Amino acid sequence: MICTTKTPLRVSLFGGGTDYPAYFQRSPGAVIGFAIDKYIYISALKLGGYVDYRYRLSYSKLEQAETVDEIEHPVVRAILKQYGWDEPTDFSIQADMPASAGLGSSSAFTVGFINLMSNLMGIPRNRMELAREAIFTEQKLLMENVGVQDQLHATFGGINRFDFSGDNYRITPINISGVALKTLTDCMVLVFTGIKRRATQIVTQQMENTTARKIDGELGDLLNLVDEAQAVLESRDDVAMLPSRIAEMLHQSWIIKKKLAASVTMNEIDELYEFCRTNGALGGKLCGAGGGGFLLMVVPPKMRARFEKAVGPRRCVRFQIDPHGTQFFGNSVPVP
Repeated sequence: MICTTKTPLRVSLFGGGTDYPAYFQRSPGAVIGFAIDKYIYISALKLGGYVDYRYRLSYSKLEQAETVDEIEHPVVRAILKQYGWDEPTDFSIQADMPASAGLGSSSAFTVGFINLMSNLMGIPRNRMELAREAIFTEQKLLMENVGVQDQLHATFGGINRFDFSGDNYRITPINISGVALKTLTDCMVLVFTGIKRRATQIVTQQMENTTARKIDGELGDLLNLVDEAQAVLESRDDVAMLPSRIAEMLHQSWIIKKKLAASVTMNEIDELYEFCRTNGALGGKLCGAGGGGFLLMVVPPKMRARFEKAVGPRRCVRFQIDPHGTQFFGNSVPVP
């Protein structure tokens, strides 16, 4: 029987940069963001002994391997090795959106694959355990230069605030009304820059600056926006003004974020951002670590047609909030 996990990508709104251990191990960090209804799907089918390979992986390339060490996909190889999985298995990976685009796809994949293997092996894990296992895999097994918010968004879903201090993580669902959330998401558009990049390469200079405490002021300003944004999102006053208020704060965040490291932006990105603003967007920011991927722009519905025509409909992606986080479909192996 085929078993599948469905794991959402995410959009980070405020606080990005304070979710790296280099910062929150010495000073509390926090972020606000949400999971979106764009997913990574990972399926597994156990194979009989009649096939002439032990592992088969289908993603942007096709792999066949006899041993775990021969598997090229770094996350799959690391997790199968860590868990001691040696049963012949066919893995298939599909995604709604391109990888390396600032939407947390790498961490969503790690969360989804751990969720899949946990169920196949009969190892029950709650959501926080799944997130922590994904963080451990990326930071310790793979030695990736990543933060911790992406794994949490992919695991929990919804729109949340996550606080980090030392080894402690705290989740606080944003208490936003259904009307306010719909008003906000109806105005949000993802715009593809056409540039793909590896987040771990982009953040190298940022982490050096963080460790040297060169950007503590900027990170503090980003952290302050988390508190302000939570108050705005949870306010019941004048919901119609919510998109413009959030757009203004996103714009402030983007100005600050560009100071974290030179690699965060480039001329093409800045030009596209300003082009979006001159064609109806109230404000926005680049998603993820920077260097490419998707812009998140806030566009009033009455300006949407003009905006998408100017920017290009094929570059624009509409979305809704995913409320579930990573999900498993199939029969779990009973725990002995």
